[in-house]
Amino acid sequence: MRGIRSGAAFASAVALGVSFLVATPAAAEPVDTAVRSETDAPPAVEPVITESDFDAAPEPSGPQARTSTDDAAGLEPEDLTATAEVEGFATVGVTWSGPAEPDGVTVAIRSSRGGGDWSPWTDVEIEPGPEGTPAGTAPMVVGDVDTVQARLRGVAEVQISELTLVVVDPGTSSADVGLPSPSSATPFGRSAGVAGNLTGSGLAAPGGGVATGYPGTTNAPAMYSRAQWGADESLREWGPAQGDFKGAVIHHTAGTNSYGEGDVPAILRGIYAYHAQTRGWGDIGYNYLVDKFGRIWEGRSGGFEMETAGAHVAGFNSATVGVSVLGNYQAATVSNAAVDAIVRLLGWKLTIHGVDAGGRTVINGMNLPTIFGHRDVASTTCPGQSLWVRQDEIRGRVKAEQARYSGLWGQAAGNFVMSPYRPDIYLVVGGTKHHVSSFGILTSLSNYGRVSDAADSYLGYLRTGKPLGRFVRNPGTGEIGFVDGNVRRRAATCTDVAHFGSSCAAAVDVTSVQFRSLTAGPTLTRAVKASNSDRVYYMENGRKRWVTSWSRLVQLFGGRAPTITVLSPTAVNAFPNGSNI
Repeated sequence: MRGIRSGAAFASAVALGVSFLVATPAAAEPVDTAVRSETDAPPAVEPVITESDFDAAPEPSGPQARTSTDDAAGLEPEDLTATAEVEGFATVGVTWSGPAEPDGVTVAIRSSRGGGDWSPWTDVEIEPGPEGTPAGTAPMVVGDVDTVQARLRGVAEVQISELTLVVVDPGTSSADVGLPSPSSATPFGRSAGVAGNLTGSGLAAPGGGVATGYPGTTNAPAMYSRAQWGADESLREWGPAQGDFKGAVIHHTAGTNSYGEGDVPAILRGIYAYHAQTRGWGDIGYNYLVDKFGRIWEGRSGGFEMETAGAHVAGFNSATVGVSVLGNYQAATVSNAAVDAIVRLLGWKLTIHGVDAGGRTVINGMNLPTIFGHRDVASTTCPGQSLWVRQDEIRGRVKAEQARYSGLWGQAAGNFVMSPYRPDIYLVVGGTKHHVSSFGILTSLSNYGRVSDAADSYLGYLRTGKPLGRFVRNPGTGEIGFVDGNVRRRAATCTDVAHFGSSCAAAVDVTSVQFRSLTAGPTLTRAVKASNSDRVYYMENGRKRWVTSWSRLVQLFGGRAPTITVLSPTAVNAFPNGSNI
């Protein structure tokens, strides 16, 4: 038997949805920190992974026998078996070196508790993973047992080696007891009270107040974060990849259905360790998980609102959100509470990504409904017969649920992202993040969409670019524009840009689409005024200088009456005052 112990680390806080802002001052409201505080999250749990090699099937009177008749039940001479002791609410699987889907090979698991008889054999499905990762089965949650045994059949005709039975002991955590009820596990959507923390960052609303609903809430259904189930973020060896969701895939995790509410965090930690470490997927494969009690849990890191590519269906990971129900529903009946949770989750999730739950989509050349089961695109029984036959019901109910979120249609994972625990907001351009330095700049780019929360793993994956100021550039044409109120005013020369306190080199390159989403305004001039005032300023070396007379203004422009650029009061007030002219 070979043992592996993972490294431990704090569980990083994870992100949930936020909406765009309404820039009206309001008094800060108290924030319920019961599920929002990073320090309140349970400490990360260090799972223990053990590996056992396979041998030939034991003789009925062999040393591993429970009884001479029980031990060999269901075994044939050509079978290979591996046996391991188990602690905790264990998750097991089998891996090998060789083809991801070996022809004719089947894998089954049985277990025993307290030295009693073996349970019946339960088939565990072979589950292909991303190219270059170890071949193996899906994880199987065996529950609170003492011993497990795996059986491989049909191996003699296949070129596979390094057969290993893997057992994950998820450990114990304070996450296993005392979780709030689902109704109080609302995601880390922000309120005015949280916005008040932005005052020191330069992102407070004008006048020293805060912005009501800034960044706000997406009214996402209640769900638990990775930190709340005790995820050890040091296990995650994955750079988040953002996909383009066109639909959703429904799964089941297989394994025991006999789990209690307090067992669920341990189940998630076991699946996470098996996917991330044993199978080399870098993280848990599913984007979300649902338990039989109707609770929703965050899976793969990246952010609740992000289109994070998972590892749940080969060939479909970047185009679909993967939702898996804990348990085996091939024979057992899925609970109505679990189905209700799927409806709540997908009603919100598909809406914010602009996916019609009642429509169809084409992925990998397959014409599919936008919500489908794993077995519809792969050779598997997943998500189990009792869950699969309810897909039409789920589609219809999710379609109806989407009406609740119509105002959020397609608004997630926009151009702006932020961590739920830090005040910094970034504009994302490709794989680069640009820090937004002021509230005024953020509001001037509201055409770019609302602010989405993103996990620290996603923010850390992005390159850090130049801070975002008032000047942006279209890299295709080289045109530089001064941004104010979703209008871009063309800066004719780099000298003009310098007089507005910046430089051509400091202008942030945005995409052509982002550039064109701003209304093309008149050319920027050095004579500016705020829309709520008649006072005209002359811009010089980054300062605004009040021009005390019209004749003096005309003189500054060589005897010609200049075109005056009208800007928002926020934009004008952001420039320091120079001496009067």
